[in-house]
Amino acid sequence: MLAAGLAACGTVEQLSAAQKVSKAFTKVGEGKAAGLTFSVDATPEQITAFGAATGDKVDPKSADAVSGLNFSVAISADKPLKDLDTFKNAQSNGADKDLTLDKSVRLSYVLSDRKGTALLEYRQVDAKAFLRADAKGLVKLVGEDPSQVDAISSGMPAELKPVKDVLAGKWVSFDLQKLADDTKKSDGAKATPSGQPTLDPESAKQLTNSLKDVLSRTVTFEDKGKKDGAEHIWMSAPGRQLADELLKALKPLAAKLPQQFGKLPTSVPSTVREDKVGADLYLKDGKLSAATFDLAQLEAKAGPGVNFPVKLAFNQNAPTVEAPADATALTSDDIQNAMLSLLTSGAASGGKGGTAPTTPALTPGKPLTPAQAEELKGLGLPLEQQQVFSKLGMSYEDMKSLTETG
Repeated sequence: MLAAGLAACGTVEQLSAAQKVSKAFTKVGEGKAAGLTFSVDATPEQITAFGAATGDKVDPKSADAVSGLNFSVAISADKPLKDLDTFKNAQSNGADKDLTLDKSVRLSYVLSDRKGTALLEYRQVDAKAFLRADAKGLVKLVGEDPSQVDAISSGMPAELKPVKDVLAGKWVSFDLQKLADDTKKSDGAKATPSGQPTLDPESAKQLTNSLKDVLSRTVTFEDKGKKDGAEHIWMSAPGRQLADELLKALKPLAAKLPQQFGKLPTSVPSTVREDKVGADLYLKDGKLSAATFDLAQLEAKAGPGVNFPVKLAFNQNAPTVEAPADATALTSDDIQNAMLSLLTSGAASGGKGGTAPTTPALTPGKPLTPAQAEELKGLGLPLEQQQVFSKLGMSYEDMKSLTETG
């Protein structure tokens, strides 16, 4: 989109750099696999300094835990990614096929610490999902006592063995097609919530053209030559101007955007910087290999010398995603029971480690009226989830607030 906009106007130098970026992105779909890793490159000291500059105090333990954290995504298929029906539908605004139910696509998501230890891993193979978590590592990441994982596990009844397996770091699996079918039965209608607006093809085309126009007038590319064997291109735009024009492009279609996006602001926040913000792009063999960005550019309070670097690394030789062996199969009831058990255990322990918590006797929330249930469904909260939250004592207002913040 960036390159397409610049093709209509811009200097020869900008056009050449934009074309390189465009071709690099196009090549991502030519392979049968692709990988993407987002990493926090900021040191603990940089994270602490950034927090101090913005008024958010960050303790050393939290800064150390966040530094080096990375999230990886991998996708593989039996044919080039650009030829997959799912991606063709996405490009043509035909969202009638669910990516999670596409057996031709295999996906992997991994959250890891700086040592490469997987804290959370999800795989999708043949429309089946596989999940494994380092529960103690995740609890430690948010500054809590890891011993509470053992306390919660030991207090669970035998019928919740699948949940214990999750807490013990074992692989569990569930059938995505079966889950979708159960959701349909629970909703008594379509799996997709009713009343949720989507962009029609003409509106989607209008939005795309508007965005291309905005980007062509605000974003510039500059070829910086070679760095560590890669072509270095600097992509930048005036922060406030870009935000203002993007908002103007979205406003005419605001009513057609999904409700989960919430209401668009009437104007760009005053905290958005006037000066340019940019990212460094790196290309190897004509393919996009990495992009780096300093989050401090977005914060007006971050003065000179304050940095928070993050990085996106691209890999078109990502290994094929495989299904793990010996995964414990979970049913829809198991998943619902897991939610209830973990949430109620957390409520009982107050988020603190120590002795094994007991599950409190919860008072169900006030029953939802049909109109309330339908409204929440339209906001993206299926009836099955509404029932679970109601058992946890959540009210209509609580659930609506959850959709607005989630």
